[in-house]
Amino acid sequence: MRSSTCWPRRPLRKRPAGCNLSAGGTSGAALWLVALAAFAGTATAAAAQAVVVRSAGPSAASYPAGKRIAAGTRVVLRAGDVVTVIDKAGSRVLRGAGEFALDGMVSRDATVAVQIGRALSKPQPVRRAGAVRGPGDPPLAEPLPPTVWLADSAAGGRVCVLQGSDLYLWRGNSDKRRFAWLGETDGGGMVRLQFPEQVAGVAWPVGMVPLADGHSYRLTEESNPDNFHDFEVVMLDPETVPVDAAGLATTLLDNGCRSQFEWMAKKLESEDASAAPATETMPAGGGT
Repeated sequence: MRSSTCWPRRPLRKRPAGCNLSAGGTSGAALWLVALAAFAGTATAAAAQAVVVRSAGPSAASYPAGKRIAAGTRVVLRAGDVVTVIDKAGSRVLRGAGEFALDGMVSRDATVAVQIGRALSKPQPVRRAGAVRGPGDPPLAEPLPPTVWLADSAAGGRVCVLQGSDLYLWRGNSDKRRFAWLGETDGGGMVRLQFPEQVAGVAWPVGMVPLADGHSYRLTEESNPDNFHDFEVVMLDPETVPVDAAGLATTLLDNGCRSQFEWMAKKLESEDASAAPATETMPAGGGT
């Protein structure tokens, strides 16, 4: 990725007016494609049973974020430990003291995990719910992406994309309307993007800025050309991407797509928390 010192050598180049892109120009009906094909038997056997999202407490150093935990592993926690993991169905919170078996025996609905990993076609803008606020109302929470296939406009870095699929451009703060320019980092034409007020996610303009494996792209603030982020695209074959949460999380981490892993974890935690408690405090084996 290029440093900010490269920016003055590459002035903004506007396309003809007809090429400008706004959120309104990319809106369309949301359409989910068929579920991803499952791993082959050997790949499934090699996948992690769980992936650590975050940890705190005396044993935190033993369970850093991103650590893979193999099937059959027993997690031993001390008093005060809290470890959040993604397993095959979603997120789990393990609280010590205790010993916990990650053996796939915990049965939960894996629908959300499957949905957020599905291929994306013609994504519609994602708006923040309840945009009208009264005096004294608390700040509105930003929506979580409906899919893991997104590029975090505030972070940059590697972005995993399913071959033949679309991608969201996502921002964490949608209080104000924002304009930005998008194009390949190495030069060429650029497209003007509009992020309307209260809209957190808009579609990547694949028709004007095609996504290609190994290519780098730059998103630059129109009001401040020194504020930009570069993305490096990593294309994934849909036939080799697992549908279970732990397998998908591992795939994202292995390909350096850290922002997508973190968004996935937030989405799963949010959905699991609203559905049913997923906190475990009983030691594996009934306290033995």
